[in-house]
Amino acid sequence: MRALEPKAISWAGALGGLVLLIVLAACGAATPSSGAAPNKTAVAATFASVVFRHMPTGTAQLTWTPQDHTLTVKLSMQGLVPGTSHPAHIHKGSCQHAGPVVYPLPMLRADEHGQASITAIFRGETQGIPASGWYINVHNGPTAITADQIQSISCGDISNPAGASAKNRQQVSVALGEDVAPNQATRGQAQLRLAERTLTIHVSISGLAPDSSHDFQLRAGSCSNMGQLLYNLQPLKANARGEADTSVTVKGIKTIPSSGWYLVLYQTGGASPEANSDIIACGDVVPAI
Repeated sequence: MRALEPKAISWAGALGGLVLLIVLAACGAATPSSGAAPNKTAVAATFASVVFRHMPTGTAQLTWTPQDHTLTVKLSMQGLVPGTSHPAHIHKGSCQHAGPVVYPLPMLRADEHGQASITAIFRGETQGIPASGWYINVHNGPTAITADQIQSISCGDISNPAGASAKNRQQVSVALGEDVAPNQATRGQAQLRLAERTLTIHVSISGLAPDSSHDFQLRAGSCSNMGQLLYNLQPLKANARGEADTSVTVKGIKTIPSSGWYLVLYQTGGASPEANSDIIACGDVVPAI
């Protein structure tokens, strides 16, 4: 019986070796079929989102004093194309129902960040600020000669809840934003995905003029404090319903910053060379947490 012990030990060793091979083979099943080692430096995809809103926007403050019948208007705008000039007026009527000019305001001149402010003083306004029936309009510019130049790019109705009074000081605030003019009431969103240094931007926007085309850019800064151009993206083309739903890609992007990017859409289709190509929609890039 002792003569059989070496063989038993030999078989046990062989069986143990076979089990070890099976275990090693099972562990190797997680390796890619190409045989390449796993990429330990691969970067996970990064996501961000954008909500598009109409641009430009602004605020105005009107103050009337009964002692000297003086109307003071302070107007501040943001989201203008840097370096452009824009006529502005107080009109009779409303943003929905345009009327004649009541008071011409000084020319708005956008700085390098797309911001502009003016102050105007008008004397001889004996009736004060009406309860309704006035509105402030900012035009495309740079002058107000052609139809494209005159087009409204931001508008706000003036409302004085206290009503006009020849005795009391009056002060009202006005918010300027969307208008009924073509491309001036756009809404939309974008989703950004970064993977393997390729940034994919899926855009969905409505409120565009049917079959229009619009320049599209990724820039540094924000919609309220505009900065330098980073990338000219593929122009967005609206369908017959005034909607654009498409994806564009940018190569060579390492990361999406925590802040300091924004997407901007311009009104370009049909605009004359003499008119500004104004910003019609803008959205800050917000990375996913």
